[in-house]
Amino acid sequence: MLLSLSIKNYLLIDHIDLSFKEGFSVITGETGSGKSIILGAISLLLGKRADSVIMPDKNSKCIIEACFDISKQDIKSLFNDLDIDFDNITLIRREILSNGKSRAFVNDTPVNLSDIKLISEKLIDLHSQHENIALSAPNYRLQIIDTIAGTTNLYAEYRETYNTWNNTKQELKNSLTKLEKAKRDVDYYKFQVDQITSAKLEDNNELEYLEVQSSLLENAEEIKESMYSSLNILDGNENSVENSLREIKSFFTKIIKSYKPAEDIVNRIESLIIEIRDINNLISDEAEKAESNPELLQKINSRIDLINNLLLKHNAKNIEELKNKCSEYYNHIQNTEDIENKIEILTKTEQIQYEKANKLAAELSKTREKSFGKIEKHIQELLKELGIEHGIFTIKNNHLQDISIYGLDDIDFLFSANKSIDPQILEKVASGGEFSRLMLAIKSVIADASNIPTIIFDEIDTGVSGEIASKMGKIMKKLSEKFQVISITHLPQVAAFGNTHYKVYKDSSQNRSITNIKVLSGDEKITEIASMISGESLSPQAIENAKILIKNN
Repeated sequence: MLLSLSIKNYLLIDHIDLSFKEGFSVITGETGSGKSIILGAISLLLGKRADSVIMPDKNSKCIIEACFDISKQDIKSLFNDLDIDFDNITLIRREILSNGKSRAFVNDTPVNLSDIKLISEKLIDLHSQHENIALSAPNYRLQIIDTIAGTTNLYAEYRETYNTWNNTKQELKNSLTKLEKAKRDVDYYKFQVDQITSAKLEDNNELEYLEVQSSLLENAEEIKESMYSSLNILDGNENSVENSLREIKSFFTKIIKSYKPAEDIVNRIESLIIEIRDINNLISDEAEKAESNPELLQKINSRIDLINNLLLKHNAKNIEELKNKCSEYYNHIQNTEDIENKIEILTKTEQIQYEKANKLAAELSKTREKSFGKIEKHIQELLKELGIEHGIFTIKNNHLQDISIYGLDDIDFLFSANKSIDPQILEKVASGGEFSRLMLAIKSVIADASNIPTIIFDEIDTGVSGEIASKMGKIMKKLSEKFQVISITHLPQVAAFGNTHYKVYKDSSQNRSITNIKVLSGDEKITEIASMISGESLSPQAIENAKILIKNN
């Protein structure tokens, strides 16, 4: 249960510290005094997002802290899962910084908002005035059913299975789209691969080699003539280069004894003669190759044209790059086959997951429907206590043809305040006061089923007055025998039932108006309820009526 609440630097609140007790507590105050501000602060503790606008003093942090006794709650495993130290007296704190960023702590362990939500939803059920609107949403109605029917865990298992199936279904859809596109392109890629592979490109330097061969064949006669002329000069007559060198060598050989450098010159000339012979042999060999061959030239030029055309077509700089392009095309073809294999696997997986989700949805639907009668009976009994003597409340399941995120169920709440009128969709026929009483009845059943230790009602009595208001107060007082109940109310009939009475008020004694709250003593409680009855003028009759209300409750 909620033991204490501390709020600092939040909207109109400078700093308030509140202690709470077991039983039924009421919070009252004039319109605009700040009751909703306190509720907003509690919402931040429950994981609601915040920004720096909430802080009147931008130089200080906004801190909201609550202390809970969780000794009777079976949630130790949740703390272990979240790696948070468990303590029977647990502290939850939110800090909002001036830049709008916030931090959250549970027992001084830093946590994220999702962790705070997981823990706080086990500790407090906060009914806001917006929940009457939320009741129009199918998912909210199913949430109510799951809470009361005890199918929350089963629904969580179903939802996880459904999401897994839905993700697989989407992946399958995307793969089919990819395959359709790939199939449109595969013939093109196959043609390109066939064209390149048929060229049998093996040597990356083939083009350079072919171009050399082509040039040789095209200029064969000129090359041959130059080579034979060179051979003739090198070793073809008496005045050849080799003979001339031999003659020079003989001159220097004669003077070796008398001229020392002559020996070195002779050796160098001998080296030149050997080199000339090698050059001569090389030119002779090449001259033999330099034969004119028009047929071979045509064949080589055709090969060169083929390779150049492929390079140009595929925007490749060389044969190596062209072969890489071919690999890319082949990968596209292979990818199509991979997609087909993937689709085959996904199709089988999707079917298995769908069948599993469908089976869980059927089980979930069956278990939900088993609780309908009990829920209807309980709520109708509470409606009688709340003055709707002939009220009819029924749950209608509009079974879906196929599974959705919520299962196979589409729930409507039907209501009639008169036995002569068939029940219709609740949000279309219920008045404001009837809606309030229905919500209290539903919340009572939820509280009984969920075993949440603290329930906070934010003006759930809107739209009612007089005897009905008193009956609503009585219901809340009865609920407080099992749970801690805190009700923000504007009705004296409800406030009179409170074991503890808090008053929210504005203090304008300083430079600005600030919201404050205090616990009322016995006499102060009488005065507050009397002012709620009579307004600003506090008549003796109002005081007496207040005493009677408190005494009777």
